[in-house]
Formats: sequence, C-alpha cells, structure tokens
Amino acid sequence: MEAGYKPKFEWRFLGPGFWPVWLSAGLLWLLTLAPAWVRQRLAKWLARWVLIRHRKRRQIVDTNLALCFPGKSARARRIMMRRFMEYAAMAILDYGLLWFGGPRRLNKRIVLLGAEHIERPYLSDRRIILLSCHTPGLEYGAMAITRRYPTVGLVKPARNPLIEWLVARGRTRFNSRLIERSSGIRQVIKAIRRKNLFYYLPDEDLGATQHSEFLPFFGVPTATITSLGRLADMTHALIVPCITRFNRKQDRYEVQCYPALTHFPSGDASEDARTMNRVIEQMIREAPEQYMWSFRLFQTRPDKQASPYER
Repeated sequence: MEAGYKPKFEWRFLGPGFWPVWLSAGLLWLLTLAPAWVRQRLAKWLARWVLIRHRKRRQIVDTNLALCFPGKSARARRIMMRRFMEYAAMAILDYGLLWFGGPRRLNKRIVLLGAEHIERPYLSDRRIILLSCHTPGLEYGAMAITRRYPTVGLVKPARNPLIEWLVARGRTRFNSRLIERSSGIRQVIKAIRRKNLFYYLPDEDLGATQHSEFLPFFGVPTATITSLGRLADMTHALIVPCITRFNRKQDRYEVQCYPALTHFPSGDASEDARTMNRVIEQMIREAPEQYMWSFRLFQTRPDKQASPYER
C-alpha cells in the first residue's frame, strides 16, 4: 500500500495521562473473550445509561426520528431510539475485536455477504466505489473489506492522540490506506485509479458548499454532497452499495453488498446525488434502528432556516 495518514506510536503514550485509555482498551480486549450474552446485556445497560444521562444526544436522535418517520408514534420512536443506542453501545464494546482480534475470531464475527458484487468487477479490472453510510458497525464492515481488497477511506483525526493511534491501527491492520478529509479529493482519485476500493460515506451534513445541494433524504431537504457522479465519471468506477449491520442472533457483523448501480453516472450531478440519497435510504430502511441517528443530519437548513436541533 502507498503511504497515507497513519499516526505513529509515541513513547509519551505510556505516561500516566494515557493510562485510562490503556485500561479501557484492555477491558475492551477482555470483552472480546466474553460470551455474547454478557456483551449484549452490558450494551443494554450502557444504552439505558446514555438515554438517562445524555439529554442532548437523546434530543438529537428523537428529532431525527421524528423528521424521518413522521407516521410513527412517539412510543414507536422511543423503541427505535433505545434499540439504536443498544447497537451503538454494542459496537463500542466490540472495539477490542478491531484492534486486537486474530484471524480466527475475525472470520467468525465479521462476514461479507454479496461479495460477488465486488469480486466479479474487481477481477475484470474495474474500479469500484463502495457507497455506504454511517452505522454503528461501519468500522467492522471496513475491516471485512480491507481483509480482501486494497481500500482507501477518508478520516477525521480524533482529539486524543492515543485513541487516534488505536483507531488508525485498527483501520490499517490490513489492506487499507487512510486519507485526511482536509487533504482534498485528488489523492482519492489517484488511489481509485490504482485499483483501490474507495469506502465512501457521504451521509454527513458538511454544510452548504459549492458542491452541495438540498435534496430529499427521508423526505427532508438535506445538504447533500453532489460529487459522487463526477467522481465515478473521472475514475470510470462502478458504484457498489453496501451497509454493515449487527446480527444479534449470530453475534456477528454482516456487511451486505448489493448489485452495482446501473446507468450511473447519468451526467447530471444533481440527479446522481438524488439517486445516491435514495439508495442509502433504501439500505437504512431494511434495519432503521441500526443507522447513526445521533448525527445532526439536518443541521444545515435551506434559506438559513433555524436548525431543528435548537431548543
């Protein structure tokens, strides 16, 4: 793999100021050895604690669900919120798997479904962009893919340098290269042309920019980046949708890949972005409680309207 963003270990990480992070990392590693019922019960407890203690986060999730599912009752949305929090807690408790898990454990707990939608075009020398979205298990999906194919993804560094080193180490254990989001798109284009899969997650609100438009997402006008069509055109890449979900019964993370988009790009950046939002929404609706509802998805509003998260 080419050089990219990869934080280095620093001796200062062994100092007392970082001991709480090491202790947390050790506990997460021990949890990977625990039975599934232990981790899942602990996830439920953590979810309840967050719902009680973090009012601001609870309000963000509630606002998103009310906007995206106006037909659901308040009780139904509360159930969705609780389940989302449980999946989010479960993903955090499993981080030791990403950082320290061996091949046997990774094979058992992270699986790639629909791999033929990547394998066939990849062996035919096609370039591929993986169109995904933010779910609690997205890091596990990235690992399933990078264990098979060279992959590039964008990253926004964490504030704590030791946490950033641990996270980046997990993301680059196999065939993965990270590029800082602030570096621009040129490095991504070069990587795709060199047959690296691009793990693309365009579902964050990055504000109103010259490359964004307000397009429907769950029926809500959303600040949407319109670069996917142009990126596919410049790299001659196929767009393969994929999403990662947690299978509670089998205690594993499943990356579901779907057939590549047809007639894409269309030549119309706005229409391509509409298609992108529609595809992401369809994947989310299959298991809506596993989407990252804790993001301020609709922070930027048309015509400088007030944010729905302001109370």
